[in-house]
Amino acid sequence: MTLEERFGQLSQYRRDHIARVMDVMEALANAHGLALEDACLAGWGHDLARELARPDLKAQAQYLKIPIGLEEAAEPVLLHGPIAAQWLKRAGRGNESVWTAIRFHTTAAAGLDSLGQALFIADGVEPGRQYPERAALFELSLRDLKAGYCAVLDQTRRYLLWRALPLHPDMHKALAECADHVTAT
Repeated sequence: MTLEERFGQLSQYRRDHIARVMDVMEALANAHGLALEDACLAGWGHDLARELARPDLKAQAQYLKIPIGLEEAAEPVLLHGPIAAQWLKRAGRGNESVWTAIRFHTTAAAGLDSLGQALFIADGVEPGRQYPERAALFELSLRDLKAGYCAVLDQTRRYLLWRALPLHPDMHKALAECADHVTAT
């Protein structure tokens, strides 16, 4: 199945979310000198596997030889980014930066480049998200990508803790990196 066919199978709700993420990615790319084509592709591809059922996510991860850690075994939805990244890679679409951004758009990760940080931000602050800090986080991200990334990451951390959901180990590492960034500035 082609990537376009996968996109076509998504619900209208998911396609609308993707369009809004792409709009935010375009704004962030323009504000921070990111490659617009990469930014749009990362936004377009990030949720291609988001609507797969949990058993299908596990099966697809096994097929694609994506490691399934304890966190992913407990919540297979965490696999949708790595799966989508592999789909794009196998289709020859994008580059390492795009694939890494898509892979970590849900959990974040230490060492993410600007594109990866932008996608994490865009997924969290697109206008369909309804929480009080959303607009301010977007504005901060337009001014300072790293500060925006760390602020969105902290907002995500607080949301997960409020929902009594565990933080992924990659998110812990990203949060530690942000703490180091704040200490260094």
